[in-house]
Amino acid sequence: LSLFFYSIWLIVLHLRNRYQVIHVHNMPDFLVFAALIPRLLGARLILDIHDPTPEFYQSKYREREGHILISLLKLQERLSIALAHHVVTANPHFKDNLVSRGIPAKKITVITNQPDPRVFDRAAFLAERQKVHDRFTLIYPGTIAPRYGLDVAIRAVPELVKYIPELRLLIIGPLSDHAVELMQLTDTLGVSDYVEFRHPIPLEEVPHQMALADVGIYPALPDPHMSIAIPGKVLEYAVMGLPIVASRLRILEELFPDESTLFFEPGNVEQFTACVLRLYRAPALRSELVARADRVLAESQSWERERERYLALIRQLVKHDGDFRKGEQGYG
Repeated sequence: LSLFFYSIWLIVLHLRNRYQVIHVHNMPDFLVFAALIPRLLGARLILDIHDPTPEFYQSKYREREGHILISLLKLQERLSIALAHHVVTANPHFKDNLVSRGIPAKKITVITNQPDPRVFDRAAFLAERQKVHDRFTLIYPGTIAPRYGLDVAIRAVPELVKYIPELRLLIIGPLSDHAVELMQLTDTLGVSDYVEFRHPIPLEEVPHQMALADVGIYPALPDPHMSIAIPGKVLEYAVMGLPIVASRLRILEELFPDESTLFFEPGNVEQFTACVLRLYRAPALRSELVARADRVLAESQSWERERERYLALIRQLVKHDGDFRKGEQGYG
């Protein structure tokens, strides 16, 4: 039903504005069919597979490869891509998976996730970063779900507070069923005074909270999606000058070498605890990790470069459209 109403509204907008390019963001992939009539009227379609649906569902619902649901999701992905003129996806691993499912590589452009420098501007929060804080704060802003391994951080708190009495674990995100389970876990462990759950905040407020924190954490668990999905929040930590404690996931090892991040084995509470204590006891190490992460960002991450790659794709699609129209005119 939603697809029907989106289709009608998009037809109205297209007749008013005559779009040359329409960009459709998944999920679901089949939303691209809302642009079917504009496509027939000449618009070029981009399908943005920001997260490949089959891997995402395997991660979220713990479905195995070969399950009928995953097979159906792959089918709708293939049909959706067939309608689009081009596909944008968020990293090379996503592209490789799409190619392995029969999508032509030339139809896919990788545009990686990057924090918006207009929002995540470290210089704008230098005063907050330089303040002496009453609490030693570990921060996690984002989705609260089992695959993010936040129970690992909570289970580490009883040991951490023995050495860090001013510890605070700040978790910012929607009050999901799993968030309620984590709250119950804090009560069971007797650490409610050290763990703060906060409702979602506007994106513009996130860098301010990061500036007031001491360490950014990402205790996610490996699976077909999490192991290869670039976590935007880790890039945001780095941009905002936070030292990072993260699970040793494939994608993070590729993005950040050991010299720039403290890694622990996914799910290992003892290793997570040791990483946090190491940073607490060594302020100089925190500064070193930030400096090394800055070098990684300078060498391999660029919001401006990814922006230009996207604009180049738009120009290419519009150019093809212009060539097609010239051919039509010449034929007439």
